[in-house]
Amino acid sequence: MHVDRFPTTHATWIEAQLTIIDDAGRPGGETSGSGRASFARDALRRHVMDRYTVALGAYVSATGLRASGERDELVSGFYAGPMADPTFFRRWRTSGMPLRRWLMNAMSFHCRSVRRDAQRERERRAPAADEAFEATAGVERDAAAAFDRSWALAIVNEAYVRVQHELLERGREHDDAVLRMHVIDGMPYEQVARALGIERNDCFNAVRRVAGAVRGAVRDILREEGVPESGLEDALAEVLRIVEAGGA
Repeated sequence: MHVDRFPTTHATWIEAQLTIIDDAGRPGGETSGSGRASFARDALRRHVMDRYTVALGAYVSATGLRASGERDELVSGFYAGPMADPTFFRRWRTSGMPLRRWLMNAMSFHCRSVRRDAQRERERRAPAADEAFEATAGVERDAAAAFDRSWALAIVNEAYVRVQHELLERGREHDDAVLRMHVIDGMPYEQVARALGIERNDCFNAVRRVAGAVRGAVRDILREEGVPESGLEDALAEVLRIVEAGGA
């Protein structure tokens, strides 16, 4: 079983890795279960690091906590500490939260813990010192917004890469070329049509197909993140709103 592959099916890849881990921990599990569980845990960590490191770094930077440690140190400390807890992902699964909120909350607790430890050390060295280390509500909101912007952009970029691969496999890479020329390069449909030797209406339909496929890929990723079917459309709208607002 390839635990480091991200399928685009509706079944959640994360859930599959958690099932492997749970099965290994049950009495009478397979002899090879511990090895499979180890691979699954490592794959989950890699998944979070690949998709969330930039977002978590943005969150840490916006909280003003760098006095307690450098951004990269705080993020790597989170990976080595709270996220290394064998129960971390199982607790997320029972929390009912989207993965991004669970990670952001966990990072917030981690940063607060680091800040408390740093404050205790400062008080031990200089008890009379009176410094304010608690982040304001406004700072917390800014940090959450920075996290969300980075997360949404990563989700859309990953969805687009998936669609690009699918178009290539189907021999429809020209659809991607139309999208890039029109949306990214800002070329009008007429100019794109002349450059590619196709009709203007073909350009319009290609952009519509690719945009729809990207939205579908975003839905797949959100399912993998634990968003229930009943909340998918709202979650998709939120992702698109955040990305569009970030580009304004």
